[in-house]
Amino acid sequence: MAATPIGVVYNTSMTRPDAALALAAMYVMESRKESTMGSVCVAGAGFNAAVFCDIIGKMYTFGPPRNGNQVLAVGLAAEQGTPDSPMVKTAVEQNYPRTIQHAYDTSAPTEVLRNGVIFNAESAVILSGPATYLAKTLDLLNVKELYKTRVKRLVIVDSGTTYNDAAALRRVIAEWPSPVFLCPKEVGDALKFPGAQLDKDFAWASSHPVVDAYKAYKPMPYDAPLYDLAATHYAIHPDSGFCELSAPGSGNMRTIGIVPAKKDELLIALIDLATAKPVAPAPNRGGARAGSGRGAFGFSGQGPGVITPAIVPPNVNK
Repeated sequence: MAATPIGVVYNTSMTRPDAALALAAMYVMESRKESTMGSVCVAGAGFNAAVFCDIIGKMYTFGPPRNGNQVLAVGLAAEQGTPDSPMVKTAVEQNYPRTIQHAYDTSAPTEVLRNGVIFNAESAVILSGPATYLAKTLDLLNVKELYKTRVKRLVIVDSGTTYNDAAALRRVIAEWPSPVFLCPKEVGDALKFPGAQLDKDFAWASSHPVVDAYKAYKPMPYDAPLYDLAATHYAIHPDSGFCELSAPGSGNMRTIGIVPAKKDELLIALIDLATAKPVAPAPNRGGARAGSGRGAFGFSGQGPGVITPAIVPPNVNK
């Protein structure tokens, strides 16, 4: 019997193009049955970043809208004065299908991070935004035991971004009960997406929010470092042979490095994951293929619908 795909819990600020590419890759790997989406939580950015994540999820998921027992709504840390990410503004203003229309359609950040683990027998957690809410999950009842049992690895992304949550990050590293890995800045800097081939790589879609976000980030063409995408690949495929680890230190964290001879091969794999069209599910017993509400793919199907998670309280703090 094939192993159950590992669940992915993604804590992101969604303020850089590598984050958008990484989220697309997560859904591609889910469609290939390499992993499954546990939950996505936005911290350190505004409402539009959550909407953007929701748009990506809706584009890449086949079939009719799923309910809260099947998929968790995007979490949003509703913090006073947190600006919307300029990168996602262009995509959000397009007519892409979405389920999030208002702040109350999102999930509370601490609970959605925990529940992304609850929903999967085994999980990998990727921390790419402020650690504040991931640290707060450690205070929830029985969560440390849950993480010890179910989280195979926590991968922390260093993109050089400075967050005002150093104490929270130190706490996560010190108290996390399962293996912790750092994907350092030099890894992302060594692996860059070729911006000149962006349109060609996403030519399978007549329009795409990742393309919109990439182009809106700064003047084209430019090559974006793949901080989050590299971390995502390691989180899901730690035994790929592309990466090597530092020797264990006195703490609970090891550092990820690239095997020099495999760098070009790894970059090709990352680009393929980030730009691939997701694999449609096999036909059902009746021979009909499930429909999709993904307008950018040119398929017909269900329109947007509001998802209310069954065990995640709505985010009502806005």
